[in-house]
Amino acid sequence: MFHHFLRSRLLRISIIHHSTTCLYFLQNPFLKSITTLSNPNDQPSFTVFYLVNSCGLSDAAALLVSKKVRVETPEKPDSVLCLFQNYDFDKTHITNLITKCPSLLLVQPDKTLKPKFEFFLDLGLSGHNLAKILCSNPYILERSLKKHIMPYIDFLRSHLHTNENIVSALRRSARLLTMDIQKPMVSNVSTLQKHGVPESGISKLIMTQPSALVVNPDRFSENMMTIKELGFNPVKLMFIRAVYILSGISKLTWEAKLEVYKSEGWSENEVVFAFKRQPMCMGISEKKIRKASDYFVNKMGWKPSVISRNPALLNLSLEKRIHPRCTVMQILMSEGVIDKDLNLVWVLKLTENDFMEKFVIKNQEKIPKIQRVYQNMIGAVGLDNSSKEFCAIQKP
Repeated sequence: MFHHFLRSRLLRISIIHHSTTCLYFLQNPFLKSITTLSNPNDQPSFTVFYLVNSCGLSDAAALLVSKKVRVETPEKPDSVLCLFQNYDFDKTHITNLITKCPSLLLVQPDKTLKPKFEFFLDLGLSGHNLAKILCSNPYILERSLKKHIMPYIDFLRSHLHTNENIVSALRRSARLLTMDIQKPMVSNVSTLQKHGVPESGISKLIMTQPSALVVNPDRFSENMMTIKELGFNPVKLMFIRAVYILSGISKLTWEAKLEVYKSEGWSENEVVFAFKRQPMCMGISEKKIRKASDYFVNKMGWKPSVISRNPALLNLSLEKRIHPRCTVMQILMSEGVIDKDLNLVWVLKLTENDFMEKFVIKNQEKIPKIQRVYQNMIGAVGLDNSSKEFCAIQKP
């Protein structure tokens, strides 16, 4: 009975909409048979049917989404989907959008969506970039254009100055357009200004790490005082990095990571010194801290003070950079190709192209296996059994 109703309904819809550009049932790329639903014995609702065949959702996803939205007739949702297609959204974009924000199917597209799309087009966002941003944060489309989106863009423009910079910021963080600017962000920007952070630093923070500006203003002020007391210069980029890190971790997390470093043989002064040189050392996970510190101290024979002076090493991938490069250096040393006094910290910091040129390609004729070993990241000579001779070149 229900199947007969759906077939009749679909036929009527195809006749009515035959002259339009959006036939989201009979000519839709998402269209699949109703028998593909997870349980053919169940009578699927019209909402589920529409979500599967017009929006591209899986059966399971459609069942979940149908609890949040109810589609009774296809006219309005068809017009919404047609609008998305007119602005170059592909079927993946549409599926993503509707899965995250199904209420969009029930809005009036010309009144609610089109003005926002045109605004973003004028800003310089279009096609794939606009679709990508909206898929990342579709709730932007639920916000008022005049009361929220436009004032927010005006705020961004007051610090980023150009549409190009605004677009760049939005591409990095789609959350920007749904953040609350009235209380935390405006207040925290004012705090940065009071502490002598130049406009270039504020712009940098907004463009790269806007989440740092939406923390509680009281906590933000405390973080600023801590950063100043540690001796960070507000006109330097490292100050902005410290703001970002402290805004993203609690005092408890700071203490927990401090204890992890201490358990690996670091003194508190060494941890603070490392943070001042590279704040990101307190932004990495406790697991990565333990893993990297164990490798450098126990396998390579370095003292914690060496890592403290070069904290950027902690951010490097152990599997994809540190271990493969150390393996290459071990092979080169065992073949007498490199000097034992070579500074391995310098080697680890080299760009990939420079490392390949200086140590892999340059020595490939002498040691044919070197490139295979490095590219496969297999470590033909295990570092777990490093010789004392190898350790001798590890200590900067």
